[in-house]
Formats: sequence, structure tokens, C-alpha cells
Amino acid sequence: MITFDKLKIVTNIEDITNIDTTVFVTQTKDGEILYHKYRQESPFCLLIQADYNKQELVIEFTGKILKEDYPQLINRNNIVQCLEAINGMGICRIDTEAILAHGEVCKCDVTKDISSTQMQEIIAQMKQSLTNYDKWSCAKYQGNGLVIYKTVKTDRYKKRLSIYDKHKELTMACNREFLNTISNREELLAYFQDRIRFELNIDTKAQIRLLLGVMDNRLHSVLSSNANPILTVFDEAIRQNESTAYHSDLKEYMMALVIRECHNDLEEVEAKVRAMTPKTASIRRKMQPFRDLYAKMQKDVATSIDVRSLIA
Repeated sequence: MITFDKLKIVTNIEDITNIDTTVFVTQTKDGEILYHKYRQESPFCLLIQADYNKQELVIEFTGKILKEDYPQLINRNNIVQCLEAINGMGICRIDTEAILAHGEVCKCDVTKDISSTQMQEIIAQMKQSLTNYDKWSCAKYQGNGLVIYKTVKTDRYKKRLSIYDKHKELTMACNREFLNTISNREELLAYFQDRIRFELNIDTKAQIRLLLGVMDNRLHSVLSSNANPILTVFDEAIRQNESTAYHSDLKEYMMALVIRECHNDLEEVEAKVRAMTPKTASIRRKMQPFRDLYAKMQKDVATSIDVRSLIA
């Protein structure tokens, strides 16, 4: 089941009533109300904007709106709980059934949490395995993770996949208020111990349809998607089944390139070495560093982390 840590929904202006104008910002022009807007960043992110010019209601919220049920993330089984949590704040009234019927998702963060104690190994492996370093790049994320993003400006859609330690992120100061508002703080922190979050930001309606494999952006369609867009982008960005060893020096790295160019076949490597070595030189001595490195590379492949299987 596909899960999200953020949804941005656009629906009809009629789907909101009883707006508390003491907490909503009201924007007017020539005495006419343009929109009512409410925004908060903590204990969970929430945006509610009633735009009378466009005749639409925009609602954006994060998974922390689920409070004690946050580990479930936003999904088709708890979307009503998420929307009713807004009504429970007493600042407005939204029509949950109407939003479920015709609301559309225009932005979302598809999210998957995996259990692993090898955070740094996974990051190191992914950084060394980009399919194309001209098209993809890496950067640090929140000091404890990695973000992989596409750098090609001609690409129609931006792609951004973040990987980070969810437990560390939860214990940051910005999440203190959230933790203080829930009744199962210690239980929730224990759940996220050694959990790595993979989060894919999808920012356009067209990209949502493409990556989620849906015909339209209706809330029901998006929540019912059987696609795995995180895996789709991972496969596009990361090479599979290759050694990602740290080489001790440039010479060793260049030897590794020769082995890979020879299709990991030592006989092919030896043929290449013989062709470039004087007949008086010892082929056995020339080949020994290649044999040692090949054994090391095979061990690295055997012990490398199959990240793909973790997010499949």
C-alpha cells in the first residue's frame, strides 16, 4: 500500500464553512475578500486556503497530523482520520465526504520507512553507484542523510529522493512540540529507532499521474495506486549489482576499472596485461595485484546491501 508524509489537495470552495476569522488571515481588495488563509508549522504542518477568486480550497498537511498513529503515514485507510483531525481543531469545518469524492492531489511526498542499522553504508553505496554523474547529483540532507536529485535542466520533471535517519530527525528541536503533544512518545521513538526514511517529492499533477500510474489526480485514485514510485526513481538513479568498495589509492581504483572493462573476467584481464607487458616480465607477478583486488571486489559484492529489495 502506497504511503505519504505530505499531501496537497485542491477541492471546491464549497467544501469549507465556519471559518474562524480570528485565526485565519483575511486578504481583501477593494472591500472584497480574496482569500482566507491558515498556516502552522508545528506540531504538524498544515495549510488551509479558501481562495474566492479561483473558487477553490487548498489543504496541505503532513503525516504528523495522525499524532499517535504517525508510523502508519498517510494512506487510504486513514485519510478520513487526517481530514477529521482538521475539523477537530475547531478553526473551520471541511466537508470530508465531498473532498474524498472530488478532491485532487496536486503535490505529495511518497514515503517508505525501512528497518536497517546500516544507514551510513547505504548512503556510501548509493553515492558511488549513480547511473550517470552528469544527470544525477548528491547532497547532504539535514546533516544525517542524503538527497539524490536530477540535474538535467531539459528534463520535464524534477526528481528528488531523500534518504535519512528518521529517529534522528524526530529528536531534532523542530519536532519537540509534536512529541510533547502525543501520548505514546517513547513508544513512537522506539518504533523509529533504526528506521531509514526514503521520501520522494512529487510537485506536479502530471508527474503524480506518471509516477503513480493513475489516469487522474482524484484523491481516491492517488491513494489507491499500486505503483512504487520510490523504486522507479531509485532504479533510474542507481546502478545495481556492482562493487562499491572504497579503493585505497588511485592505482587500485584504476585496476578496478580495468577489471570491470574486462567484464570481471580475469582471463580477459590477463590477456590485456600480456599484450602490454614485455616478454621478459613476469606475468604472474603483474597479475597478482589484479587477483587480490578481484577477490576483494567479489567479497564486497557478496556483502553489499541490497537496497533495492528493501524498498521494493
